[in-house]
Amino acid sequence: MLPARVRILLASLLCRPNQTVGVEELADAVWSNQPPRAATTTLRSHVLRLRRLLGEAAQRVETTGSGYRIGLDPHTELDATIFTAQGECARGAARRDDWPAVSRSATAALELWRGAPLSDVPSDPLHRDEVPGWLEARTELTELVARADLRLGRTAEAIRVLRRLAAEEPHREGVHALLIEALAAAGRRAEALAVYRRMRAALAADLGIEPGPQIAAVHQRVLGPGGAAPPRGTRRAPAPAGSADPARRSPPCPVTVLRQLPADLAAFTGRSAELGALLDAATGPAGSPATVQVTAIEGMAGVGKTRLAVRAAHELARAGRFSQLQLYVNLRGFDPDHRPLDPSDVLDGLLHALGVDESRVPAGLDARAALFRDRLHGREALLLLDNAAGEPQVRPLVPAGPGCLVLVTSRRRLAGLDGASALPLEPLGPPEAVSLLAAAAGPDRVAAAREAAERIAGLCGRLPLALSLAASRLRARPAWGLPDLAEHLEHGGIRAIAAGDRSLCAAFELSYQGLPEPARRLFRLLAVHPGRDYTARSTAELAALDPASAREALESLVDENLLIQDRPEHYRLHDLLHAFAVEAAAGHPVREAAGRTVDARPGPGGKKLT
Repeated sequence: MLPARVRILLASLLCRPNQTVGVEELADAVWSNQPPRAATTTLRSHVLRLRRLLGEAAQRVETTGSGYRIGLDPHTELDATIFTAQGECARGAARRDDWPAVSRSATAALELWRGAPLSDVPSDPLHRDEVPGWLEARTELTELVARADLRLGRTAEAIRVLRRLAAEEPHREGVHALLIEALAAAGRRAEALAVYRRMRAALAADLGIEPGPQIAAVHQRVLGPGGAAPPRGTRRAPAPAGSADPARRSPPCPVTVLRQLPADLAAFTGRSAELGALLDAATGPAGSPATVQVTAIEGMAGVGKTRLAVRAAHELARAGRFSQLQLYVNLRGFDPDHRPLDPSDVLDGLLHALGVDESRVPAGLDARAALFRDRLHGREALLLLDNAAGEPQVRPLVPAGPGCLVLVTSRRRLAGLDGASALPLEPLGPPEAVSLLAAAAGPDRVAAAREAAERIAGLCGRLPLALSLAASRLRARPAWGLPDLAEHLEHGGIRAIAAGDRSLCAAFELSYQGLPEPARRLFRLLAVHPGRDYTARSTAELAALDPASAREALESLVDENLLIQDRPEHYRLHDLLHAFAVEAAAGHPVREAAGRTVDARPGPGGKKLT
């Protein structure tokens, strides 16, 4: 068996696989926030001992610039990450009402459970920071298994699971409400009522509170004529001739899905100032906001808006903020396969996730928005609206309560969103771009070819998406080094920034195709503009427009984050957007006011022919 402090070290690394864990954080975990003076030296000796004990797997424990990391395949080698992935599958299936899939995924996750987490790891910080989340996820997935059993007609199995869970969670009202429903559906009405009485007594004795509205509503349905209606999908005997169908009187208790955040990204790096601004927005300047806080994270395609928003949301949850209610919606504002979501449909999904039965969701957009605000009144909630098409799509989705935080990401500037703070994102700085490449492609490869890494960062325009795609290409070519990748990017141009079915060109194409044709024409013209500094006057001459119309068109491209304005009346294109403009103009001659034709077809290496 590993020595205690080596076990803590290994557990700390395994809790963050493939991520660097800083020396100070490891020391706090190993010595329970009371590290000795020589903690760094002693920690190094523990790492060496761990490597010796791991034998052939010793190389998996890597030393980085600021700490240590352990390399694993999270999809096959670590139960904790497989458990999390199966849990996400189960929650997604629940949102689709695919109960067989819920049962399969949640059961697969729970089969990985082997007793109390970290039971042999004597570290207060790990037990404080890591274990509660796993325990909460286990309870949630056990509840989902029971819900699936009920929906699939396996009432006896559901009751068995829920009795055990209710004993473990004496104050968890949702579990007891579901147990009451299951017992009533099985015809055991007296037992169902007894569960409610015990729950009410426990809440009064232990917490001094009365049961909440969810379990009280289930109790009332059981008390009513005919008892509680079985959940949707449960087989039931037909009602006697001439009698009312009890299901019409007793709508089922819907599924609630309250922690919807996508997984955080292991390769996230940089953005410390922007991340700090988002975390500060959770409390407002005075520490107690008077209204909902809304922040719009804006920027060009591939600049890392979603990465930043998801990281901020997880940081807040880990700090104890919004830990019980995190809602996420991909609004599909720029999606190659789907139209932008209608806000009325979004509200329908959000209300269902919050436990509102379908029969009680009103038809109109305004009514749904009002009900959504009512359901979030007095609650601390985080709402992440990703990939927004524009202000009209977002406005109805903004709650009103001061306990709510809304993060919106969009390629467009959302200046018309009342009360929102804008957080524009620029490409990463050079050191941050190289750090992201190291996190995605491997720190050792980058350290061995730093100059090539800096070239790659420049060729990728320091865009997180481009860097991630380049790193994916490198991982798919084990024989390549960083100089080989740099040469590939230099010769292939913007179209070389791709991996699998993903490419930077495809991301830019969505922004370009969303423009009206006059704006697309102007964007193409910028590829053949003499020089890279654009003004209204020079653009007007090129596009056969008057200066006022040219200025308006240029400003519209700024609003779409397809053009950069560093100073009044002067505009420029990001290098990769300029390369894409050349691609867009390829084979598409653009006629100027003077009537001559400009050929913007790319030549070898993506260079423009004139």
